[in-house]
Amino acid sequence: MKKIYFILLSGLFSFNVLANDDFSVSEAPLVESLPTNELEFVDTIGLLRPDEVSKILGEPKKVINITLESSKEVIASSWYYENINTDYEGNYYPVTEIDIVDGYIESVVFLNSTMEDIATVEGQKYEIKKPGKVF
Repeated sequence: MKKIYFILLSGLFSFNVLANDDFSVSEAPLVESLPTNELEFVDTIGLLRPDEVSKILGEPKKVINITLESSKEVIASSWYYENINTDYEGNYYPVTEIDIVDGYIESVVFLNSTMEDIATVEGQKYEIKKPGKVF
């Protein structure tokens, strides 16, 4: 009879230990760095969320947010970085603009202008391809 109690108690103890352990798997980042080449950058950045981009690139030099007037909720943002991307010849673009809509990276624009001239200069714009669904 003592053996049965011992087996039951050890089984309950084991179940309690397993129930209290946190077996969550930490997600390793899909990408740890972004390429500087514009085409490779565009292909890679579409795999990331905005918070992952800011972890890799750091805080943007400038941020412009578009908010709803009624709720002040940010619905879109443009992030501006300096000298992070190159063209196919290896020349750096002075400014890279990353456009975020509803929490997703929608487009990237490479500008041949300074941060002060970004409102008046056109650039090379790429739409970001969203990864396909797994199922």
